[in-house]
Amino acid sequence: MTKRFRRLLITALAAVALVAAPSIIESPAGQAPSATASAPKYVFIFLADGGGTTHMEITRQYNRHIHNEGMVITDKIMKQGTLGLLTTHAGDYLSTDSAAAATALASGCKGNDAVLGICADGTIPKTVMEVAKEKGMRVGIVTNSRIYDASPAAFVSHVKSRRNYSEILDNYLKMAPDLLLGGGRDQFLPQGKAGGRRKDEVDLIQLFVSKGYQYVSDKTELERVKQGKVLGLFSLQDMSFEIDRDKKTEPSVYDMTEAAIRLLSNGNSRGFAVLIESENVDSAGHLTDLASVIHDYREFDRAVGLAYEFYRNHPQDTLILVTADHETGGLGFTQGLIDFTSTAAANRIAATAEDFKRIQSIPISLRKASEILGPNPSGEAIDNLMNEYFKGFTLAPELKELIIKRRPVSRTIFYEPTTNALGMMIAHNINAYWSTSGHTNQPVFVAALGPGAEKFRGYQDNTDFGKSLKALLQRGKSH
Repeated sequence: MTKRFRRLLITALAAVALVAAPSIIESPAGQAPSATASAPKYVFIFLADGGGTTHMEITRQYNRHIHNEGMVITDKIMKQGTLGLLTTHAGDYLSTDSAAAATALASGCKGNDAVLGICADGTIPKTVMEVAKEKGMRVGIVTNSRIYDASPAAFVSHVKSRRNYSEILDNYLKMAPDLLLGGGRDQFLPQGKAGGRRKDEVDLIQLFVSKGYQYVSDKTELERVKQGKVLGLFSLQDMSFEIDRDKKTEPSVYDMTEAAIRLLSNGNSRGFAVLIESENVDSAGHLTDLASVIHDYREFDRAVGLAYEFYRNHPQDTLILVTADHETGGLGFTQGLIDFTSTAAANRIAATAEDFKRIQSIPISLRKASEILGPNPSGEAIDNLMNEYFKGFTLAPELKELIIKRRPVSRTIFYEPTTNALGMMIAHNINAYWSTSGHTNQPVFVAALGPGAEKFRGYQDNTDFGKSLKALLQRGKSH
């Protein structure tokens, strides 16, 4: 070998090393480099509906200060995997509803508000669940919302209106997911039956049973079922906030995730794809209910922990995705004035860790508080509520008046007068703020761990999430 040839060979090898190095360095801990990644066999899609980065961060700080705990999402999924940001705007608005946002995540195209599984240009794409089903994988939908609500429905159905519940459920029956767990029993019950809200005589529960599903309606029944297709409906409409939940009878997102892993993996050589949604984060945001946001996000994180333990046993086959469809509430902690006498630094106050103890002291959701007060609350009833459930908090006279007169807090905080006024009361007492009771256009994070996680790194459109996930599912053949 000549000296000149050796120099050329060394130069070429050095160039190859430089090109290859970034992909090796950037590969998430515990994963093979992306070039060798196979199609994921097990896919977890965790969706904190309405859960912005601040919802997660406030929960993380609460965990640290109140429970001396970390978070699985930040400490495991983000640190060992990849982190990205997703846009959230709809096809027709700069902010979005859950139908358009979930359509982007599930199908990889921009959708318009209130439309499910149909692109803004009118085309009908396959959803990630349909791709998984065609591949022979088992498919599951888990939510603490109504099972036919917009986010889960967008992963299964193609419907012009998110309010067309009958058509959505017909899509569920046609696709036949292996697992359906959530609330919304009302749209399964025939007209005339207690709690039923269908406009026909169809008993949809019995239709699912006739197609081989086992039906369960409480936590104990869910724990007992070991295999086969399962329809679990645990409430007439939305399931309870974690702070109010009867832990003996009603399963949480953690409980349902545990059941989903057991049922979808039992005797399964083809893999599975499961959507696990906490709708309660969004619902609490609409109600400006900070305590409920925290309690439900904590339970959501615990559910992610179950998937992480599954990943540890199947690291080359398991992809975990944690994200949100949009942010609700424009939530955050801030600095504020003690009073209006001065804007000087001496008259300012900021939230501290002590404020988390005040949040911890709240024993009920604001939805429950509103139910206690009823539609026409008196001043005395409001005072009694404050004394019993919000000890140490002060309700400003103007907020009390809004509750009595049933008026919205502002043009952007209007979802429910009683809960929004109580939410502002809590926020004012602890230097938190809500800019709205609706959705914002804030980008949301996506944390990914497992084969293909690198596809979700960086700043992307929310449609890229669906495109990347479908491409990963279509890569190679099932195991």
